[in-house]
Amino acid sequence: MKKALVLFMGLVVLGLLLTPINAAITGINSSNTVIVLPTTKIVNGVPLHIGEDAITGSRLGAFLVLQGVSQGTYTKTVSVPVEYHSVLIPDENQTYKLNSVDMPDVGVNVSDEPVGHGIVIQVNFSRVDFNSTKKAAEFTDRSVEIIFNENTTPLNIGGDYKVISTTVDGKDTMYFYAYTEVESTTSSLGESITVGSWTLKFVDININQEEMLVDLTYPSGIIKQKTMDKGNYYIMYVDSSGNEDFEWFDTYPSSRINELLERGVKELFVFTPTDFFVGINNAQMVTYDYWHYEKVRQYQDGDVYSGQWVWDIDPANNLYVLYLHVNESLAGFKRVFIGEGSALKLPTEWGLEIAPVFTKNDDGKITGIEGYRFVRVASVTKKVSITAPKIEATDDVYDFIVEDTQLKDFPADKNVIIVGGWVSNKAWELLEQAYGKDTVNAIKDEINQKGYVIKELKNPHNPSYKVIILAGKTYEETRLAVEKFMEEM
Repeated sequence: MKKALVLFMGLVVLGLLLTPINAAITGINSSNTVIVLPTTKIVNGVPLHIGEDAITGSRLGAFLVLQGVSQGTYTKTVSVPVEYHSVLIPDENQTYKLNSVDMPDVGVNVSDEPVGHGIVIQVNFSRVDFNSTKKAAEFTDRSVEIIFNENTTPLNIGGDYKVISTTVDGKDTMYFYAYTEVESTTSSLGESITVGSWTLKFVDININQEEMLVDLTYPSGIIKQKTMDKGNYYIMYVDSSGNEDFEWFDTYPSSRINELLERGVKELFVFTPTDFFVGINNAQMVTYDYWHYEKVRQYQDGDVYSGQWVWDIDPANNLYVLYLHVNESLAGFKRVFIGEGSALKLPTEWGLEIAPVFTKNDDGKITGIEGYRFVRVASVTKKVSITAPKIEATDDVYDFIVEDTQLKDFPADKNVIIVGGWVSNKAWELLEQAYGKDTVNAIKDEINQKGYVIKELKNPHNPSYKVIILAGKTYEETRLAVEKFMEEM
């Protein structure tokens, strides 16, 4: 019977899969269900219509395969590179500054002056030549410059940052600090906070005196007890040599903070208690503000940022210039030639490049430079949705439709559909074991009274799944139960 059933199922399922599906159906399907068919052939010398029950079961099986075929919408985010071009910029030995008129899609806030959040991107075309031997544009030293201020440096570490410029041993220097500011935070007695490499534990709070005792854990691991008063400011820092120190002030110590930052302090933690009070359940509480600086990078004049792009720092005006450096006498600063199909990439995450546009003779040979274009390559992200059939179906029909003699227990990860009554289907013996004789007898009485039942029970091993009984007094009524069940789904 199973071989015939497999052949029948294969034909039916193939037909179903080739039929357009108009609506998504979820729930019971062939991937999460077992159909149990009867195998008893003769009872008291009377042949039972097992073949008809098998056909009915196979129709149900085909239907459950269909239940697992639905229209699904699949969404994927794709990124497509897009190029933006500026107008053609002629080479007239001028100093040119990129602007949003020549390139509306420049992608950054370009300006004629490095003020606010404006960035200056300039090309000194008197320092760009045509090399007739290499048929390429040659960019010489400082031919391209990018000018920033403290608000717009390209060093991206995420979050807030502060840039401090100063002069150290006669050399202009820039310190780059990751910066955190927290206001009106509250903790209770016994709690601890960790800020950077420092930890404060609140060990005693005197509400009346408006002071507290803390255990201060230094970055080195040393623990010292400190008294902190409301309204005072406490500076904890690791200087540029690695020395740790603690200082206190009765007003906000802005000059001392700037002094330490300009000295290249590795880490600076400023803390002030702003209030002491009694909270819920008489808990002693403290409210506080703090500021934290951690040096993540530093550069001096002539230091390389990336490739042949070098820093020129101006502490007096808080300006920072990245320029293209060419010096054949120094390793790593070779001559820069940009030929046809190539571009000079700016050392930032903006995707900006400068590409020469060449003139050619009638033979297609390069004879000179017509001008230059700024080019930006950016990724445009878009969601793409595709509607296609989604199939949830069993890989093996033998796991899906089984004979009653194969079912030894109710699986905990499947729905079970029992086709046929207790005379022909031995799975009813498992029903009695799982649910008791009283429950099963009640179902039998209902069949005898109504002619058939569609009965749904919770799987005894996993209530997320069901045990469903589709049975009638005759094979015609069993078939009717199956048809009604399919209609209800």
